Amino acid sequence: MADIPHTSILNYRDSIASLSNLQSSITIIDFFGTWCMPCLKALPELQVFTNKFKNELSVILVSTETEDKLQRFISKNQPFSFPIIVDAEKEYTNAFQPPSYPYTVVLDKNLKILSITNATDLTDDMLEKYIALSKNIVKEKNTTAPLMKDNAPKQNAVLVTASNHALVKLSQDFMYAAKTNEDASNYINQLKNLNYSELVNNLKDDDDKKAFWINLYNAYTNYSLHNNPDLYKSRNQFFKNKNIVVAGKTFSLDKIEHGLLRKSKIKWSLGYLSKLFPGKTEKQLRVSKLDYRIHFALNCGAKSCPPIAFYNPENLDAQLDVATKTYLSGEAVYNKETNTLLLPALISWFRRDFGGKKKVVALLKQKGIIDASVQPKIKFKKYDWSLYLDNFKK
Repeated sequence: MADIPHTSILNYRDSIASLSNLQSSITIIDFFGTWCMPCLKALPELQVFTNKFKNELSVILVSTETEDKLQRFISKNQPFSFPIIVDAEKEYTNAFQPPSYPYTVVLDKNLKILSITNATDLTDDMLEKYIALSKNIVKEKNTTAPLMKDNAPKQNAVLVTASNHALVKLSQDFMYAAKTNEDASNYINQLKNLNYSELVNNLKDDDDKKAFWINLYNAYTNYSLHNNPDLYKSRNQFFKNKNIVVAGKTFSLDKIEHGLLRKSKIKWSLGYLSKLFPGKTEKQLRVSKLDYRIHFALNCGAKSCPPIAFYNPENLDAQLDVATKTYLSGEAVYNKETNTLLLPALISWFRRDFGGKKKVVALLKQKGIIDASVQPKIKFKKYDWSLYLDNFKK
């Protein structure tokens, strides 16, 4: 591929003009967001590779976030060794067209693609092979080889494409402002002033509704608690407060979660009881079928909560599958000696949503989290309610 110019690079000793100025035997380009938990979790592994292969390997992070946000991130995460290209003009994004984050490209010394992967999937053996291949390649002066690209989302990818659905895009924009601590009053006012009939008519199916309301739940939770952490001292009241206005209608976080996303379930009933007489607004805006995977997408502000992603209806099914496997892989713990499976507390709270304990065990087997042959005893973890708004830090 052709060399790529850039105008701004952070955390690097020199002012450089293009990708070729940064390359080594092999170059890893990692598309990165400060809000993307899998991206942040990969950074220590990339650092290990950098330390081991030294002059044979360059790692470059690329972000479309603003220079100010990235500088703050670097300052908060010292020591931080990677250069970050500020892709304000989308030169890198347009060249590689990442369909999801994380998205990692390995290039040889002629800037030809050796691999498209996730950083967490790289191994020492793979990098040694790529370095050996690159060393045996004759250096070219001007390469214009076509970019090879694989658009298939990786297993642990966070799909970050902005939605084409106007309402969902608004919820994504609000979520981004909440995560980056920006003033979100403009988005709150837009949501408040939506036309109710248009809201009902444009949230046409369950994918539209789930993407929109999950984003709003996460955005309001994090925005409110960033502005006033003391609200969490009375958590029950925080979730019950009817202070969210959408299209002239007032909602609480509980109403969004249990009324709209769980199809009018009663909060403290283990998922077995539904409301007998839900209101008209709730019936018009709720999903038609409860999807247990929402529990791995909603972030309540606590340390035990699942991480935040930007959901959109265009690929919601894949996103929720990723959220499910990511959360359960990190939280479900199997002890072979005692044949005990320790599960996150939220599965106990909403066990009927998951179909009961047997179906949860079957789900973990299907996802490859526990061996298909085991028949474990189930225990549940305690939930850590410590306020934790930096869910994307490594």
